[in-house]
This record gives sequence, C-alpha cells and structure tokens, in this order.
Amino acid sequence: MPQTDIDIVPVYTGTTPFGTCYQQCVANLAAWHGLPDAEDVLVTTWGFGWDGGSVLRGSDRWVTAAAGLYGMPLQERRLGSAEELLAVETAEVAAGRPLAAAVDAYWLPSEYEGVEHIAHCVLVSGRDEHGVTVIDPMNHPEPARYGEERWRTLRSADAADGFRTFLLAAGPTRKPSAQDLVRAVHADRRDHRESDATALAGYIEACDTGGPGTIDVSGVAAERHFLGRLFRHLADVEPELEPLAAEAASLTRRWYLVHTLSRESGGSPEGLRRLVRMLRDLQSREERLAVLVDEAVAAMVA
Repeated sequence: MPQTDIDIVPVYTGTTPFGTCYQQCVANLAAWHGLPDAEDVLVTTWGFGWDGGSVLRGSDRWVTAAAGLYGMPLQERRLGSAEELLAVETAEVAAGRPLAAAVDAYWLPSEYEGVEHIAHCVLVSGRDEHGVTVIDPMNHPEPARYGEERWRTLRSADAADGFRTFLLAAGPTRKPSAQDLVRAVHADRRDHRESDATALAGYIEACDTGGPGTIDVSGVAAERHFLGRLFRHLADVEPELEPLAAEAASLTRRWYLVHTLSRESGGSPEGLRRLVRMLRDLQSREERLAVLVDEAVAAMVA
C-alpha cells in the first residue's frame, strides 16, 4: 500500500470550547469540499440526548441535519473493529477524501497528554500500512505521522467511542438562505421538542436525587456554541435576529459554566445542589430561546 497524503489545510484552527472539536473537524472537511462559512452554518439542531448516565448530550442530530440541508453526503459512523477501521480509512484516503476521527487525547500532544483520558477529534489526511498522517486543528494544525500501533491505541480507547468517524465524500449541492436556516432550526426544535424536554427533565431529576454523579453537559454546551455562531452569522444579514444570537450566546456561557463547576467541584453535595438549581434555570432559558425562534419564524412568514 503506497503512502497517500491529501493536501488539506485546515481553515478553522486553534483552541475551541470543550466538546466542539468534532464540529471543528467536520467544518474543516465541509470547507475543504466547498461549503462557505462552514463553521458558522454547520449546526442547525438544538436539543438533548440522555441514556440514564452522567452525560447529558446535545441532540446528536447535527450531522444528519447538515447532510440534508446542504445536500452533502456527510456521515457519522461507529466502526465495529480495527480491521474495519483500517479498510474505511484506506478507502477514503485512497479516494482523495480526508476524514475526521475520534481519538483519546491522553495519547496526543495537548494539555491532556498523559493527564486525562478524554475524547478528541482530529483529521486523517494520509494512510499506508505503516500508519497515518494526522492533522489536529485545535492543537497542532499541521501534518504529523503516527505509526500503526500508536494509532490503534488512540482510536481503540474508550474515549474514541467505538471508532467514531466522520466521512464526507463531496461538497454541498444546496445553498439555503438565512430564512431557510432559521426555519431549519425551528423545525428541528418543533419536531423533537417533547423528547428533548423529557430527556432534560429526566436528567435534572436524576441529578437532584444524586444518581448520575459528576455532571457532564459539554455536548449540550457545544451544540449551543455552534447554534450561537449560526445566529450571529445570520444576524449580520438579518438584524432582527440579533436577540436570538444574544440569547444563544448566553445559553452557551451558562451551560459551559455548569460543566466547568461540575468538573471542579468534585461532586460535593453542596456543589451538586447549586448545579441542579442552575440546570433548572437553564431549563427555563431554553424555553425562552424557543419562544424567540417561534416569533422569528412567524415574523418571516407574516
């Protein structure tokens, strides 16, 4: 297998808020394939996912939504084995397509190296039988080689979430307007409001009774971060959307504050009670943003 390296220069680099490395990497793929302002317009979803544990996720719908909205063959996959992983990486790179890969930051040059096992996302731009070429847009946005054994360690760790992989074979075929994007956010929220509300309420109740342990809401905060970027981007074109941008930015800051306080508090009873109060406040603020989105869409069609 000859070494193949794809000439991809990341557009979006540097430190990005906790949990947003996935969107940063996928935005780089989308930009490389020709999506304008990819980091600002990639995420049009907004919700919650919870499986009963300590982690409250975002909606997990942003990849599917972006694929449909922009007409891009964007996929998120969890691969079944190291052999399947090798086959997929080899095929994609041989076809001239970089991909995004979840890894364990414990083994990467970063602030978490040798300190904490934590999920991170990087770009794969080269592959042969000896290993891969990796670009880490957040920490080291230039190509670096990783041998096969080390790469398998990075990719097979629990933090990599089942060889989590993002694939994009081509660029956008649709160009939605600002109104289309706001309507997409509104439709996603409308169609999933009941299940999202149930997940959030269940999580808060579990936290209130001491069930989940340390609170992890980084996925929620990450999704709000990109929702805020979207509204900020659109407000530059449609000034009446400024309240949406401001409210989403406020939500982002508050979700990240809850996440940070939980990590720093060590799960003390006093700290947990304070965090539950903050979660209930965020529950109300989420509904406030929903009302603003409803009003914005109603004004657009009036």
